[in-house]
Amino acid sequence: MTLRLTWLLLRKDLVVAVRAPEVLGFMLLFALLCVVLFAFGFLRAGAAAAAQVPGVLWVTLLFSGTVGLLRLFAPEEEGGVLVQAQRTRRGALPLFLSKAALQLAFTGVVAAITLPAVLVFFDAELREPVVVLAALALGLFGQAVLGTLCAALLVHVRLREVMLPLLLYPLLAPVLLAGVQVTVLAQDDAGSDATTGWLVLMAAFDVAVAIVAPWLHEKVSRG
Repeated sequence: MTLRLTWLLLRKDLVVAVRAPEVLGFMLLFALLCVVLFAFGFLRAGAAAAAQVPGVLWVTLLFSGTVGLLRLFAPEEEGGVLVQAQRTRRGALPLFLSKAALQLAFTGVVAAITLPAVLVFFDAELREPVVVLAALALGLFGQAVLGTLCAALLVHVRLREVMLPLLLYPLLAPVLLAGVQVTVLAQDDAGSDATTGWLVLMAAFDVAVAIVAPWLHEKVSRG
């Protein structure tokens, strides 16, 4: 029943996103703008600009993902049904899972466009693209789940636009640092042992977040 309700909520959000794609459009526009600005900022470095790809990629995805998180619960909040949806008989779990899946879908689309754009603008190449894609999948999953939790906790806070980054970014530091390191190693074609270690760290982070975040969201919602 929980999975069915989650799918129904997610399908509703996807239909809304298709009919009114402003949030995804803003995320894409923001990501591409970041890439262009970073590229022009590093043009003076010439060939060394390719070394900035890992940091630029992950910072851009972090910032653009925050844009989506700020509007993640907006439809329910503006419709006045957020509290009721969180306190239904089945609890807040289906709502949380659907929002996390929606955020993951949005950031996945942004990443699919941002990664090629970064490589083109910085004239770089990845010698191990499969490793980078695995790191992106793990990183975006952790960012979506933890970001959804932070967005839900701050949904009624007046200064949530300021508080969300202050709360989310330190919590995401481990997975972001690991993602940058994996991208650096993939770009340099470094040894697989170091890459595997960073990927395992990201996977462990995701498992911990996937367990704690839904539980904490439900406890806070019912409290």
